[in-house]
Amino acid sequence: MAFVAAAAPFLAAAGAATTAYGAIQGGNATKSAMNYRAAVAKNNQIVAEQSAEEALEAGQAKAQATALKGRAIGGAIKAKQAASGVDVNTGSNVDVQEAQREGSQLDVETVLHNADLSAYGYRVQGKNFEAEAQLDKTAGDNAQKAGYLKAGGSLLSGASSVGMKWSGGLGTPGFTGELPDNLPEDI
Repeated sequence: MAFVAAAAPFLAAAGAATTAYGAIQGGNATKSAMNYRAAVAKNNQIVAEQSAEEALEAGQAKAQATALKGRAIGGAIKAKQAASGVDVNTGSNVDVQEAQREGSQLDVETVLHNADLSAYGYRVQGKNFEAEAQLDKTAGDNAQKAGYLKAGGSLLSGASSVGMKWSGGLGTPGFTGELPDNLPEDI
């Protein structure tokens, strides 16, 4: 029993050190996990930006194809008008050609607008991933700091416990908290 009593302060110190080490390791592990999540979010941001650029490029290509198709239709209209033997540069023939060109231009602008909307969606998604990455990184940093603070608290608590056990309680072995009646008056 005397051995256990003598070992108690050392066991308390070892327990506090182990708890402190665990707190630090836990904070570091959480930071590593959050940094990984931040890296994944950052990669997702890059992919979203690439997708935005691809959407714009695809929109440009589709707009060019739509414009070529519109010109082909316009040329066919003019050719049919000419084949009918009328003047293609006067009257309602010009109006028909103009309406077809305006419709074709509207189709091209619609394709480009849709590509812009798609790219905008990807860019918004990219900004969300960027914010997520920053939040994850901050959470990891905070978890690491919390681990250090918890470790410090464990060490202080352990030191206090060791001090109490080493001194036998409140500073003097066997002290009950009451002063004896036989103390001299001039103390």
